[in-house]
Order: sequence, then structure tokens, then C-alpha cells
Amino acid sequence: MRLLDNTIDLTHPPFETSQTHKEKYRTIGVGVMGLADWLAKRQLSYGDLPEISQLFENIGYYCTQASMELAKERGAYPAFSGSEWSQGKLIGAKPVEWFEQHAQDKERWLQLSLDIKEHGIRNSHITAIAPNTSSSLVQGCTASVLPAYSRFFYDKWAKGVVPIAPPFIKECFCFYQENKTLEPKKIVQAVATIQQWIDTGISLELLFNLNQGVYFPKQPERSLKAKDIFETLVMAWQKGCKAIYYVRLVQRDSFQEESCTSCAN
Repeated sequence: MRLLDNTIDLTHPPFETSQTHKEKYRTIGVGVMGLADWLAKRQLSYGDLPEISQLFENIGYYCTQASMELAKERGAYPAFSGSEWSQGKLIGAKPVEWFEQHAQDKERWLQLSLDIKEHGIRNSHITAIAPNTSSSLVQGCTASVLPAYSRFFYDKWAKGVVPIAPPFIKECFCFYQENKTLEPKKIVQAVATIQQWIDTGISLELLFNLNQGVYFPKQPERSLKAKDIFETLVMAWQKGCKAIYYVRLVQRDSFQEESCTSCAN
């Protein structure tokens, strides 16, 4: 939090409107990566929503608290007065009553609301989860809050085919779920749970496998239909997911022709 707040003062946007917005709102975005590693290490899955919720409640709380502590030291962001933060609302402009119903540790949120009303908060927006596929490879963990595509796969690049072995925790290898076979609705449920504790939209990526029997083990001849994909997208909206950043398809095996490899990734 402190590092990102410092970055605001070190950055000089090329446009006056950007500079004005930066100074007035001091928006930052603390990201997350490695959720799949965290789950595998604890032998959990993307269906373990209470555990996922508790994790991101902690992340949301400590980031918000840190911004409040920075406000004590450096002052609140200039547009704080009259904002929803100043009214005692918290992440995503939610009233305190929401946290009384949904938070596992209610008292700390109630106190944080009072502290923010008294001392202000340093940043208007605090958390943002990006896809960060490339940066997660540098960090040596899984990308964003998504499962890894596969435990091992070949990636088709412009210069040829490259074998990819994600940097999994070795002793937890068997507990990693694979995005290529994990039902997309489970990803939607997990991201919707996380979104409650994040104050900007999560860049959700959905992957649909078009091969037969992948999501329907009792119906080996059945594959996804357009209606199934549509229902998943509507479900994401209904559950409160803020954005679907990418929709990716795993093409049917019969489609993997040499002339079509560039569009069948």
C-alpha cells in the first residue's frame, strides 16, 4: 500500500485531466496472484467458497486498514469529504450492515468504518485484480485468481511449439485443478465470492472446453452448447462479477487441423 501510494507522487501523467484525477482521488490497485497455489497447498478446491471468502476478506480488510493508517500519516485523498467512505461505507460502497451479515469478523469492520470517518482514507480505490499471466511467470506462481490451464501443455507461439510446465508447488501437484476441465460456473462462483471484497472489477477470464464429456462425465457424448455458454455469462452478471475480460475456447479435437492452429489456441 505504501509503495503504491508513493508511486502516485512519482508519476507524471502526460495529460492535465489525468494529473487532476490522480491528485484528487489517489486511486491505486493492489493485485493478487497465486490463488491456485494457495488452494493446492491447503488441499482445497475452487468449490471451497467459505475459505476463499475468508482469505479475501482478510486481504480487503488489511488493505483498507493500511490506507486508513496512511491517511493518519499523510492525509486523506482530497475528494474524501462527502464521499461514500466519509459516510462510513466500506469496500464497494457497501453499508456497514452488509459486513454485519457477511463478514466472518464483524467487529473489525465496524471499527474500521468508524476510524475512516474520523481519520479519512488515503486512496479512493484500493484493490484491483488483473490477469497478470506474464508477471506471474516471473514471480513463479499461478496467474491471478484463476486455475492453471493445465498441469503440462504445449503452447503454440509464432516461432513454434513450446512445452509449458507451470511452476507448481511440487508436493501439492495432484491438488491443482486444471482450467481446461474445470466447469466454468465454478470459476464464476469463486470470482463472485472474491468480488465482494475487491473494490474494482476483477478481470475475469472464462475458458470453455468444447470437447465431449469434459463437463458431463455421465453423458460422454455431450459437449457444451451455445446455450450453456450463454447461461454461464448471465450467471456471472447475476452473481455480481463486474467484467468478463476474455472468453477463451478449447476447440474440439477434430478441429485441430494444421491450417487452423493459430485460432485454436
